Amino acid sequence: MESTQIQPFLSLFCKELSLHLESASARQKDINSSEFAELVSTATKEILDSYLDGSLDLQEYHNSKNNAYKEIAIQSIGSFAKSNKIIEDISDEQTDLLGCDTLKEYIDFSLISEKMCDLQSHLNNEVGRANQIIQELNNQVHELEITTTLDPLTKAYNRHALQKNFTELLSKDRFSHEMFILMIDIDNFKSINDKYGHIAGDKVLIFASKLLKKTLRDGDKLYRFGGEEFVILLNRTNLEGATLVATRLLNLTRQNKPLYQNEQIGVTLSIGLTPVRDDDTLDTLIHRSDVALYRAKKSGKDRLEMEI
Repeated sequence: MESTQIQPFLSLFCKELSLHLESASARQKDINSSEFAELVSTATKEILDSYLDGSLDLQEYHNSKNNAYKEIAIQSIGSFAKSNKIIEDISDEQTDLLGCDTLKEYIDFSLISEKMCDLQSHLNNEVGRANQIIQELNNQVHELEITTTLDPLTKAYNRHALQKNFTELLSKDRFSHEMFILMIDIDNFKSINDKYGHIAGDKVLIFASKLLKKTLRDGDKLYRFGGEEFVILLNRTNLEGATLVATRLLNLTRQNKPLYQNEQIGVTLSIGLTPVRDDDTLDTLIHRSDVALYRAKKSGKDRLEMEI
C-alpha cells in the first residue's frame, strides 16, 4: 500500500467500524470486548479484501468523497463571504453614524434609534439568510448520503442504484436483448441472528454479498434490496443462462460457510427468477420476482422458483 493510500484507508476503516458499531448498538444494549474486537477485525478485513481483489480503489474513493463535498464547501464559502460583506457594510455605516456625532453640537437620539433599528433589522435578515443556507447545505449533504450508490455494509449497490441502472438498461436494451432478475433471500436469517448475534448476522450478509459478486459475469450487478434480500440484474442472457447462474449461486452457498468465533455458520439461499417484459416497471418486476421467491420459501427453501 502506497503512503498516499494510508489516509483514505484509515478514513474508510473508521467509517466501516462506525457503521458496524451503530448497527450493533441499535440491536443490543451492550457490546463486550470480544464482540468489539470482532467488529474491528471485520472492518479491517472487509477493506483489505476489497483492496487486494481490486474492487476498491482507495485513491478513487478518496477523490470521489473530496469532490462530492468540495462543491458544497465552495457554495458555503461563497455564500458566507457574501454575508460577511453585507455585515461589513453595516458596520461601516454604524461607524459613519458615530463619526457624524462629533460634528454636531448635540446628539439626535431619535436619529440614532432609527438607525440602530435599521441596523438590527439588517443583521436579523442576514442571520436568517445564513440559517437558511446552513439548512440547505445540510439537506444537500443528506441527499448526497442517500444517493451514494453503495450499501455501506455489504458493498453491493443499493436500491437507488438499482432504480437508476434499471431505467438505463431499459432505455438501451428493452427491445434488443433478454434480461432477467433474481430476487435472493438468505434463508433463516432471523434464526442466525438469534443464535449467534447480530454481529454474526452482519458477517453473513457480507459473506453472501462477496460470494454472489464473485459468480457474476462482467456487466451483471448485485444490489442489496433490503435486510437479507439481494437483487441481481442479468443482462443479455436467456432463460437457460439465468437458470444456470441461479443454480450456481445455490450450490456455491451450500459449499461455503462463513466463520464466526471459530464456528462455521451454514447458509442457504432461496431465489425467485423472472424475465423482464416490454411493459415492465421496476415495481412490477420486483412484485413478480417476489411471487417466485415466496413460492421457493414455501416449498422448503434452498431452491429456485420461476415466475415466467
